[in-house]
Amino acid sequence: MTCTVTLRDPRSVARIVNLAHRFTCRAVRIDATDDGRGTNAHFAFEGPPRSLERLRMQIDRVIAAEGAA
Repeated sequence: MTCTVTLRDPRSVARIVNLAHRFTCRAVRIDATDDGRGTNAHFAFEGPPRSLERLRMQIDRVIAAEGAA
């Protein structure tokens, strides 16, 4: 699974990697750059299909929580 996100808090990159570990997924690629307005991050994960699905839902929640903050 791959996903590209824009995050306001650069610590969210670590949160997403920790979520992957929690759901028994492995981050095979992480590219993150901070352009001063936010952090643009591209992730590639491997793992069981159901775990990847759960991980994607949690990533969406992290992004939504940043928007609410």
